[in-house]
Parts: sequence; structure tokens; C-alpha cells
Amino acid sequence: MRASRNPTIDILRGIAIFTMVAANLSAPLLRLDDKILLFRLYGTFAAPLFVILAGMMVVVTSTKHANAWHYVNRGLLIVACGCLLDIVVWQIYPLLGYDILYLTGICIPAVYLVTKYCGLPARIIIVALLIAATPFLQTLFSYRTELTSVDIAALPFDAYLALLFSKATLQRFLLDGWFPIMPWLSFALIGSILGSLYLQGCSFASQRFLAISAALLTIGIALWLAQNPNLVMREGYSELFYPPTTGYLLTATGLVLLGFYGVETTNQLAVHNVFLKLGHASLFMYLFHQIVLVFILTPIENLNNQPLPTFILTYLIVIAVMVAAGYGLDGIKQKYKRLPFLVRFVIGS
Repeated sequence: MRASRNPTIDILRGIAIFTMVAANLSAPLLRLDDKILLFRLYGTFAAPLFVILAGMMVVVTSTKHANAWHYVNRGLLIVACGCLLDIVVWQIYPLLGYDILYLTGICIPAVYLVTKYCGLPARIIIVALLIAATPFLQTLFSYRTELTSVDIAALPFDAYLALLFSKATLQRFLLDGWFPIMPWLSFALIGSILGSLYLQGCSFASQRFLAISAALLTIGIALWLAQNPNLVMREGYSELFYPPTTGYLLTATGLVLLGFYGVETTNQLAVHNVFLKLGHASLFMYLFHQIVLVFILTPIENLNNQPLPTFILTYLIVIAVMVAAGYGLDGIKQKYKRLPFLVRFVIGS
């Protein structure tokens, strides 16, 4: 399990992609009335799983890459991917809404620095403070559900620069963008805690780990229900974290930890091969499904506002294409051992 690739991590990363694709495709392709609670829940926990795994991998790979610049450069490359996705695919100005790639790129060097100077107890305290402070700040600064998403053709560049460096955009970055620092950095730091436990030989298949995970999930669900938050949709995206509440954060953490337990104890099952192919090239898969959505699916009028049964068929076809691409990428990586760095970065090495 401590070989060059850990199947549990790759499978979980693939599960995150698998469920995230449904949530992202549903914004333009699934009609509003069919975004039922069960479907909204289905895509709601992909993002925290993805961010936790990113934070975990910073710690796991730090035994090989002890230089902070490695993580700074990697983070900048992921942010650059986010900017290119906004500009080329979505044709909007970058650095305004803060998609998950921006969050991931920022969290990678941040987690490295926090882990370098803070032990496990200190990181647990930081996570607790981030989670506790978030609802207070959301109330203090009035969490905004509407996002600023400006088409490049709709705004002069100098006006964009003024917006980019405004207080409104700073609040998006810190508090109420798609994936703001508060509280999403807490998931990356939870990942760093898991990474440290992993390096210390902790088993995610132990009964103690299962008990802690189940307790967090139970407390989270109870608190989430007690809070009864008004969970809105943003531009058709139906995940249940607009805004992310304390109950949601604890529920997501407990569920992700249970996912570690479940996959660790079943990672030899053949069904996980689907997730492995997605997880081996998670960045490519993320970019690929966004490109397919914008340039292939959305322009077909009959595919917009589908009922749930036909949407599920569309979703499964997209997943099948992505899995096939995963097999193809694995073949390329086995055949060509010296691919350019940027190619290896995008398709996974």
C-alpha cells in the first residue's frame, strides 16, 4: 500500500470525479423540477473528498519533495488550469468566482507550510477554528448567494481589473465564492491530518477509525438537520453547500472518512477498476468533462433541461467515455515513459 500509487487514494479520487461529473452536468442538462433532494445529495460530497485527498497527498509526497517551491509551483499550475478553463471554455474572466481548481491550487502550498510548522494537535485546532468561525463570518459579512460571473465580451478589461481588486471579489475569495477559503481550507487540512496518520502507519480499516468516522457523521447529520439551513442553488448547481454550514462540514468529514474505511477494506473488488481509471488522471478528467459539457452537450438543444431518466443515461455515457479515455491514457503512460512535464502533470504520472 505504500508503493508508488496507493489504490485506495486513486479509487477515492475516482469516486470524487464520478459523482462530481453528475453535479456539474446537471446545471444545464437536468431540468429544475428533477433536482430532487436525493440527487442533490449525490453530488454534494465530491468536492470535500477531492480537497481532502489533495491535502493528504501534499503530506504523503512531502517525503520525496521537501522543497516548498515544488508545492508552490504545483499550486500555481493548477490555478493556471482554472484560469484557462474560465477563459477558453467558459469564456468568463478568471479569478472572480473561484472554482475548485483555484481552491486546490491555493491549498497545496498552504497545507505544506501549515504541516511543516504545525503538528497534529495544532492542525486539529486550526480546523476546528475554521469550522467554528465560518458561520459567524457568513452572518457578519452577509453571505451572498449570487455570484459575479462576467463574460469576457461583456466587460472592458480595465473594468474587470477594478472588479478583480475590489472588496466584493476579496469576499468571494475568502467567504462566499464557489469554493472560498473559509471553510474549504479546513478540508485540505483534514487531508493533511490523514496524510500524517497514514505515514505513521495508521490503518483506515481499523475499528477505531470506523468508530470515529461514524461518530462524526452522526453528529454532523444531527447538527445539519437542527440548523435547517436555506440551501440554495447557484446557476443551476444543486449541491447542498451554498452556504456550507457547520452541520454540512461535519457530515462531509464523517462521510469521507467512512469512504476511506469502505474503500480500504474493499479495494481489491473489480468494480473499483472504473474509479481507478478516473482517479489515475483526475485533473484530465475534470477538464475533459467540462470541455465536453460546454462544447458538445450544451449546444445540443434537446439535451438541455432533460428529465431525470434521460439525464442519467447522458451522464453514464459521458462516464463511459471518460473511463475509456482513462484506459487509453494508461496505455500512453506505459508506452511513453518520458512525456513532457506539462503532459504528465495533466494526465497524471
